[in-house]
Amino acid sequence: MRILHTSDWHLGLSLGALSLGPDHDLFLAWLRGALRAQVVDALIVAGDVFDTMQPSADALARYYRFLAQVAETGVQQVVIVGGNHDSPSRLDAPAEVLAALQVHVVGGYESDGPDDRYLVPLRGRGGQVEAVCVALPYVHEFRLGVRTTELDPAAVRAAFGARFGALYARLCDVAAARWPGLPLVGTGHLTMGPATADDYPQAIHQVGSIDSLPDSVVDPRLQHLALGHIHRSYPVADRRGWYSGTPVATSFTETSARKVLLVDLDPDPAGRATVQALEVPRPRALLSLSDRLPALCAALRGLRWAEALPPALALRVVLDGPPVDLQGQLNDALRAHPEGARPVVAKLEVVAPAAVEADDAPVPVLTALQPEEVLQQLARYRGLSAPAPLVSAFAQLRAASDEDWRAMLAAAQGGAL
Repeated sequence: MRILHTSDWHLGLSLGALSLGPDHDLFLAWLRGALRAQVVDALIVAGDVFDTMQPSADALARYYRFLAQVAETGVQQVVIVGGNHDSPSRLDAPAEVLAALQVHVVGGYESDGPDDRYLVPLRGRGGQVEAVCVALPYVHEFRLGVRTTELDPAAVRAAFGARFGALYARLCDVAAARWPGLPLVGTGHLTMGPATADDYPQAIHQVGSIDSLPDSVVDPRLQHLALGHIHRSYPVADRRGWYSGTPVATSFTETSARKVLLVDLDPDPAGRATVQALEVPRPRALLSLSDRLPALCAALRGLRWAEALPPALALRVVLDGPPVDLQGQLNDALRAHPEGARPVVAKLEVVAPAAVEADDAPVPVLTALQPEEVLQQLARYRGLSAPAPLVSAFAQLRAASDEDWRAMLAAAQGGAL
C-alpha cells in the first residue's frame, strides 16, 4: 500500500496583507496530479488543515473543493486529523457527509470516546483492507490526565511521554487484534526531535520543557508515524516517525524546500516502511531585502523570478533621516513590473543605520551589562542617542526607595505629575 503524507496546510493564511490563497490553489492542484501520477492509495493530512479555528468561507471552499476532487485521482481513502490550529468541532461537523467520499476525519481527541473513532482500515484498489491507520489528532496533555500544578518540569515531561506512549500502545493493541497480520500506520500532531523556534509558530503544551517528546512514544508496531506541527521535514524515532513539514511556506524563515512524503508500507506487519520525499514546486519566492532606499528601489525594479506567482517581499529600509515619500518611492519601483505580475510587499521595516550595525556586532551577554548599559544599547539599536540626563533619570528611578515610589505615586494621583 502506498500512502502520501502531508500536513500543516494552514489554509486561510496571509503574510501581512498578502493572501496565500493562490499559493494553496497551486499546491492543491499539484497534489492532485502527484496523487494520480504516484498511484497513491491513501492520503493522510496530519493536522493544521486551517490556519485559524474560524476559517474564512474562501478557505473552507478550497478545502471542500479539493476533497470533492480527490476521488478522481484514484486515491481510495483520505484520513484527516485536527491540529492545534484547527477547531475539532468544525472539522468533525461534516464527517458523516465526507465519509461518503471515503474521507475519514478526526477533529479532536476525547479520552472517554470509543477506540473505533481513531482506527481507520485502509483498503487497497482491490477493495480489501491492507493496512490500518491509528488516526490521532492533536492531544492536549490535560486529556491524558497530566496535571502540571504539582510536578516539576522533568516529572511533567516523563508523565506526558508515558501517557502518550500508552495511548499509542493501546490503540495498536486494538488494531492488531481486530486486523491481525496487517501493517499499522499512525498520525500525531506534536513535537518530537530537534525542533527550533523557526520550525513551528507556537508551543502546544503547557510547559516548555515537555515540548519535545521522547522517541519512546512511537509504538514499534507502527511502520510509519505521520507527524504534523513542525514546519520542516525530518525523521524521528529511528525513522519510524516523520514530519512532512509545510507544503507552502508560511513565513520568511521557511526557506528550505517544501515536501510531501510518499510512504510504501511493507505487507509484513513487522517490516519497515520506505519513505521518499517529493519536493513541492514553490508557488512564489519569499524574498528578504535590506538596504538604503535608492539601492532597494533599484533592486525592486530589477527583480526576476521563475515561479508562477510574483514574489512576496520583506523589506528593511535603512534611513539616515525621516522618510520622505517612502511608500511612493517603493510603489514607483514596483510599478516597473506589469500589473498582475507585480511583487507584493508583505512586510516593511524602517531602521536607522545603527540598527544594521547592531545586527553585525557581537551580541553582548545580558547578565554582563548594567541596566544603564541596556538602556544605551536599546537607544543605539533604535537609532537614538542616550543623553546624560536620560541615563541619570533612569539611574535615579532605579535607586528610588519604596518611600520615594510612594511619594511619586501620591504626587501623580494628586495631579502634580
